[in-house]
Amino acid sequence: MKKFHFLLSPQRFPYLLLILLLVFISGCEKEPVNSIDDPTLDLRSAVDGKTEKLNEFFGPAQHLGLGVVRSTVRMNRDGTPESIGVRLSEKVLERLPEHPVILTLTLPNKAAGLAFDHIDLDWNPQGHEPQGLFTVPHFDVHFYTVSEEYKMSITDLEKAANYPEAEYIPEGYQHPPDFLPVQLVPYMGVHWTHETEAPPFTHTFIYGSYDGSFIFMEPMVTVDYLVNEADGTPFPIAQPEKHALEGYYYPTTYSMDYDSKRKEYIIEMAGMVWYD
Repeated sequence: MKKFHFLLSPQRFPYLLLILLLVFISGCEKEPVNSIDDPTLDLRSAVDGKTEKLNEFFGPAQHLGLGVVRSTVRMNRDGTPESIGVRLSEKVLERLPEHPVILTLTLPNKAAGLAFDHIDLDWNPQGHEPQGLFTVPHFDVHFYTVSEEYKMSITDLEKAANYPEAEYIPEGYQHPPDFLPVQLVPYMGVHWTHETEAPPFTHTFIYGSYDGSFIFMEPMVTVDYLVNEADGTPFPIAQPEKHALEGYYYPTTYSMDYDSKRKEYIIEMAGMVWYD
């Protein structure tokens, strides 16, 4: 009986190349974007030894790398917010762009009680200023309390130099030194850091202001920390005496975690407290 060796058969060689090409393409294929906006999932978390039912709501997903990112809000059974954040699928970290990217994420429809309008997820492959501190690959997550339209009008140096009054400044936070020019980042604002900020940078928390008000809260986290150390540990967020927007819940902690079931990284703010 005549035997055929697939790898040596000239007639079969093109088919082998086709199969290998299909395998390669499937391995690099972008994760599909779920077209369903704001689905509800039943999650469970332990609170004071009891099990409390939470509902999680999502905003529309967007592509980044080979994966997708989306906003998320978790609500308690009584309708009060538990957390707000972003979910990044595991594939996001595959083939991240070599250039900076900013994605504006719409919040879920069910985000009542929170002061936030939208989220900007910034990917910084080389980091950003100050040199030697934040110049490593990392994500910035801006939770804005102002509209996208207002954000895109942030260009005025005089308004940037109009800092919030003392009662609105979170404890221990400081604006850029007075001996430097006003450090306005156009379409963002002035970034305030904590007085204890020092290298090495793994994760931190920033406040942003413009024209006399704080307009965003911002967890920052390196890719290395997200992949190798994120375990859901809550870190405190310094609080002001008052918030400019009253009658909302504001977060008091931020955390980074990995959801092994969904294969997603989570950057979120929680520990909600009501401010009249």
